[in-house]
Amino acid sequence: MKTKLIISGVLLLLLGISLCGQEKKLEKKPMFLYLESGIDFISCEQPSKDYIRADIDPYYDYFAASHIRALMHNNFFGIRFEYRLAKNLLGISGGLRYTRMMNSIGKPAYWSDSPEFFYVHYRTDGINTDYAKVFELNQRSDYIGIPVELRIFPYKERLINLYYKAGASINLNVGSRTDVVFFDDTMNPYEKDVADVVEEPSSYYGSLNLGIGLKVGKLQKPGFVIEANFPVGILTPGKVSFVTPQAGIGVQVMVRVPLNKKSEK
Repeated sequence: MKTKLIISGVLLLLLGISLCGQEKKLEKKPMFLYLESGIDFISCEQPSKDYIRADIDPYYDYFAASHIRALMHNNFFGIRFEYRLAKNLLGISGGLRYTRMMNSIGKPAYWSDSPEFFYVHYRTDGINTDYAKVFELNQRSDYIGIPVELRIFPYKERLINLYYKAGASINLNVGSRTDVVFFDDTMNPYEKDVADVVEEPSSYYGSLNLGIGLKVGKLQKPGFVIEANFPVGILTPGKVSFVTPQAGIGVQVMVRVPLNKKSEK
């Protein structure tokens, strides 16, 4: 499935680049600068980890998590340039993007704290096995990436226009941190010990996405864009990751500034 997604995304982008190369006219094509910001929410498989236990103590006083969730969301901002071709029917863009990836095991929802706990096996020393009772494991990873997108503008140019897009990106890790929310604050000195059993974030990842957007503003004037994104693939090196992403949805907002005034009619 991942291979098919990669091939589909690459073919779409190569199609746009090929059409760009076929442009023979001497007049300037429209070029735009975009300032972008957005967020993606991505569902993940239920975690199945050797170091996680839902319940190890038959005499616990409270309740342990019977269904532990894994969640991912990405916040990003960046800058990109777009080149229009084929009489403004297509746009090829590329740029630079900063992404903060937030992964969590234990949270019931993206912005709420967990009322349930689970156990993390963080050390075995001879005959002794140590578990920590925790509410959440949270991993924050920072990436610098290069996004490339193909936009299709099938409708006649108007003040408000609907369009479609396909995109891909490659992202390099520049920093990460794993935080532990313990059931008992007296366990905080052991945070590093517990964090050390969690998988390291990927040194890089690739992404594929589809989307639909709404452009507001005349072609040769500044305007803004809002897009609905549908992440269809997050590709990482072949090692076990902290969470396993599935499908997702996101929103992206951009400010558009024309870099030249002459456009095709």
